[in-house]
Amino acid sequence: MREFEFIDRVMPDVPPATPEQRAAVRARLLEHGHGSVGDRRDVRPTGRRGRRGVTSGGRRGSPRSRRGGMPGGSLGGWRGVLSGGWRGVTLVAAAVILVIGAVAVLLPRSAPAPATLTPRQRLDAAADRLAAQPHAVLRYWRQETEIVRRTKGADGHLVEERASEVVAIGRDGDWYTWYEPVSTKPYGAAATEAWRRSGSPRLCPGRGCDPNLPVYPSRSMSRPLAVAPGWTATLPELLALPREAAALKAELLRRYPDGSDESRDQWLAQAARLLVVELPTTPGTQAAAYRVLAGLPGASVRDDVRDPAGRRAVTLQAPVRGVVSSQLVIDPDSGALWAAQQVAPVPGLAAGVPDVVTSIVRRAWTDARPTPPPGCRECSGRY
Repeated sequence: MREFEFIDRVMPDVPPATPEQRAAVRARLLEHGHGSVGDRRDVRPTGRRGRRGVTSGGRRGSPRSRRGGMPGGSLGGWRGVLSGGWRGVTLVAAAVILVIGAVAVLLPRSAPAPATLTPRQRLDAAADRLAAQPHAVLRYWRQETEIVRRTKGADGHLVEERASEVVAIGRDGDWYTWYEPVSTKPYGAAATEAWRRSGSPRLCPGRGCDPNLPVYPSRSMSRPLAVAPGWTATLPELLALPREAAALKAELLRRYPDGSDESRDQWLAQAARLLVVELPTTPGTQAAAYRVLAGLPGASVRDDVRDPAGRRAVTLQAPVRGVVSSQLVIDPDSGALWAAQQVAPVPGLAAGVPDVVTSIVRRAWTDARPTPPPGCRECSGRY
């Protein structure tokens, strides 16, 4: 049986069949063909033969009588040859088809090339995943952030101040917040060299700089749920905000104050940003706020920016207000907010480098009551 040799010639790139595959194909061929491919029992000339080359009538068959080689000079002989020959060809073809099918099953399927998404499509996909996350409201909403500010120090050199902040909003009307300076150091090679030449003095604010006020609140205790000028929400109002972009936009603009110094788009951008960055809202409302901001005139989305930890992110930039721009740095996989950045011109700071970065360290609902650090005054209140 040479069908596999034929397959090897016409399909040199196909991996060789295993003994088990060969046996399975032979069994199927024999089942359909009722015998070996080389069996010629059905190939019989119509005239009976005696000895070689002599017909039953005693006359030796002549070349003319065989008409070009027909066995026994009979058309029936051709039928036999064609029957046996085409059966062999058909069985070989069947073997090829069976082996091709086996190879197609065994070889791994090639993965389709990933589709190229635009930055806005990446943002929409991240927002979809964020909105699909489960959401359980417990006793307190708590957010911990790390804040970096790059500004001019007391000596006129560029410094980087680092601090941590905690905000906790309770369902019972209690709320807590404290801000703790962590460190201050020169920012950039020029500022660092100037600081060293001046004797490397201690830079404040930082941990231990003010022993009488190590931690303190950094925001107004009277309006923890202020969304935008003219609107201070309640916690149930925030949790009930729409989770679809068009409905959220309409609900926010319904609260736009008459006679505001800000345009409707400016006011809307401020409100949507605070809903994402500072306030307890549902994942669906946060995702809708992304889309509201992305749809404002002057907004833009990029996917070639990295967050403060160096991770590739989707960055949503709200419309620029004067010379200040606000950016939301978003996890492209989960849709979670990684950081909020402000970019404003600061002498000595390279263009485009954020002067304020607020990185989300932890954000969750919890049943544990917050405990402000010792010495923290006016770090809790009611709203």
